[in-house]
Amino acid sequence: MLRPTVLGAAFCALATAACTAVAPTPGPSSTSRRPVVQLKVAFLEDLSSDEAATRSAPAFQGAKLAFDTAALGGGFPVSVELIGLDTGGDAATAAAAAREIVEDPSFVGTIAAPSLTEREQAAAGNVLDPAGVPTLTLSPLGPNLSKRGWTAWRRTVAEVTLEGRAIAAFVDSVPSPRQGACVLGDGSPGSRALLGAVVASISTAVVLRWHTTAAEPASVRVAGAVSNARCGVVVWGGSSTAGALVRLGLYEADRRRIAFVGGDAIKDPAYLSVSGRAGLGTVAACPCTDLSTSTDLASQRFIQDYQADYGLPPAAFSAEAWDAAGMIVRALRPGGTSRAEVLAALSEMDRYRGLAGTYVFQPDGELARGSARVHLYRDEGGRWIPLRSPAATHAG
Repeated sequence: MLRPTVLGAAFCALATAACTAVAPTPGPSSTSRRPVVQLKVAFLEDLSSDEAATRSAPAFQGAKLAFDTAALGGGFPVSVELIGLDTGGDAATAAAAAREIVEDPSFVGTIAAPSLTEREQAAAGNVLDPAGVPTLTLSPLGPNLSKRGWTAWRRTVAEVTLEGRAIAAFVDSVPSPRQGACVLGDGSPGSRALLGAVVASISTAVVLRWHTTAAEPASVRVAGAVSNARCGVVVWGGSSTAGALVRLGLYEADRRRIAFVGGDAIKDPAYLSVSGRAGLGTVAACPCTDLSTSTDLASQRFIQDYQADYGLPPAAFSAEAWDAAGMIVRALRPGGTSRAEVLAALSEMDRYRGLAGTYVFQPDGELARGSARVHLYRDEGGRWIPLRSPAATHAG
């Protein structure tokens, strides 16, 4: 299914201003120029729920802004339209979307959204890769995808194992009079993958494992179980809304501020607004970069342009999506108009300097160790602020 709007209905409900932004108007054209070739890049995303759509929007917007900026800057020989395709959170639907991409030669590449599961990515990749469709994924999920022998695939963020290690390092560093960690999740594939990575790396004893959903009375069931386990830190692996409700339940049951840490799914405005004062001090690990304090001129211009177009500042994975689109833009600049030409250019691009950092790729498509970055952020005053502890901000 095609993305119904640029932002998605759920994002419109969250931020009306983002849905009324007017697209930039290109400068004057010359009748002597050759007709611009119209190309497409697919953006595979899960729009099966309001929360999924909202989580996907910042990445879609970051990538779209990169293509629009290239077109407005002059000297770009093609016009690229970013087309959202809904996987519905289902592997079979993801494969069907991939077949749609393969059958349309105007699609010269694919970007996969941050929340796509390993099953969705595998199903799509098994269709896209044999057809030579370049695929750049923003999802940390699926650490075994690089072992499938794909030649047209790259991951532009640190994979979930490294995210789990960063959380484990933080948990092991938390001083607490109580012993052990409570490991909680919502039972989703992403939650199970992240918590599995945490448990595999943690030195602190795990004294409770629990799966919950936003529909459960978290303030009673989860808070009671955590209180009985007497753990010193809670690790949350699930979504932002459910995580915020769990945090609220813990706070209401026991005003003691137990340490609470989660993965990239909670690093969004929804967690901050739902958890309120109860969420202060929460730590989120994310293989995404916050440019809000950057003094780099390109980063500042990106933030200004993003806010001008969408009415909100960039969020999780906006910068990484801009960079992924930028790789495709660079591959197209010499004048290529086919997926084969884009793939050939990307294959020679083993290093790329973007807003979020320098990307160095291994032969299997994963980032090299030095460029696979995981950052920690803390909820301070209702804002996600980078945590500056050297021991905790890099995956080990």
